[in-house]
Amino acid sequence: MRAALAAATAGAVVPATAPAVPADGAFRGATAEHRDVALTLTGGRVTRVRATVGRYVCSPEGDIGPLAVDVAVDARVGRRGTFGFTAGPGSERLRVDGRLGRRGVVRGRLRLTGTMGIGDPCASRPIAFSARRT
Repeated sequence: MRAALAAATAGAVVPATAPAVPADGAFRGATAEHRDVALTLTGGRVTRVRATVGRYVCSPEGDIGPLAVDVAVDARVGRRGTFGFTAGPGSERLRVDGRLGRRGVVRGRLRLTGTMGIGDPCASRPIAFSARRT
């Protein structure tokens, strides 16, 4: 049986598996609202996200955007290049879901939710983003 298996696989080319993108580095880009977004990856983990949300609607105040957020995180990037996390205080909670692509591009969605100082709820809509390795 082993001899048959060895004969069948002799000369077979086994493709090398490469990570979607080198795990470390800085990525910069824009959201669907044409606002800045930046991610930092260190050791196969997302460690920082900076983004500006254009529309951030509070009730009853209305749109108080644009609003810039900067959060330190420690989110693992999975084997398939996917990641997702929620970070920040309750007043500005950022949800990010994304995927590292093979050509040095991160694509995903982010959403900001929170409250005003007086407790009124606020939220952005889910916003698509794309960022390239710099």
